[in-house]
Amino acid sequence: MKKFLQIASNSFDSYFNPKVIRKIELLLLRAAVFSFILHLIIIYLGNHLNYFHNVQHSYLKAIYTPFSFILFYEVFLLIIIIPNSISEFIGKQFEVITLITLRSFFHDIADFNTSEAIHFQNPAFLSLLYDLGASIVMLGLTIVYYKIYNSSNNKEIIRELNQFINIKKLVSLSMIVVLLILSITSLLNWSMDMVEALRINDRYPNPNTVFYEDFFSIMIFVDVLLLIISFTFHSSFFIIFRNASFIITTILLRMSLTIEKPMNYLIIIVGFLFAIASFFLYRFRYIHQKRDL
Repeated sequence: MKKFLQIASNSFDSYFNPKVIRKIELLLLRAAVFSFILHLIIIYLGNHLNYFHNVQHSYLKAIYTPFSFILFYEVFLLIIIIPNSISEFIGKQFEVITLITLRSFFHDIADFNTSEAIHFQNPAFLSLLYDLGASIVMLGLTIVYYKIYNSSNNKEIIRELNQFINIKKLVSLSMIVVLLILSITSLLNWSMDMVEALRINDRYPNPNTVFYEDFFSIMIFVDVLLLIISFTFHSSFFIIFRNASFIITTILLRMSLTIEKPMNYLIIIVGFLFAIASFFLYRFRYIHQKRDL
């Protein structure tokens, strides 16, 4: 078993070194630029050719597409930092869900009818305000979380054993495979839903439930798996509570993807606050415990 874990660890280190990560980043950025231009062309055709009359949209809609590639890259980074520490892993989840919220603004602004009166009784206008308000609050809470995380020179209080790190590298490799499979299947399902939506010009799929709903569901079980495995290496009440609170946060983030605004954002913020509070108390205890020694 140890030999197998060491092979997985070596494979992870060779596949996801800084040079490879940079190549993947450049590839996704090029894809983002290409998709942005392609989306603009499709919108132009939809607005000027009768054959494409069902795909008429605002050009602002094209901003959403390259942003989706950037968000996908953040999800990729989320997976490959699993071996680092669970605290950093949760911080990256904060970043991903915040970007999903910000991406919602680009999606909603393109559907906003500027010819209508702007007032607080307008649901479309309220939706834009929810996107902006929630994303800025999430950004602030993410900054607070990283402030706590970086408050000590020791990034992770528990010095994890090499074997546990190797297990997390194996989990990360497995999640990369899941990410690729999930991406392909989600793209196919989204394409079929979009074809049907364009045919009837209605029932466009919710962009936040495409891919991310299934991804965060899987991440919940990954969190639980890592929590259980970690018990064999260090089982302290405070570590268990901290890690369990992170799992609860992931569950809340997953729930938010299928709930309507503004309740979804309220759930996300509650998840952020719960993780921050438990992490702060965990750090507070550790710092004062060191002072008493």
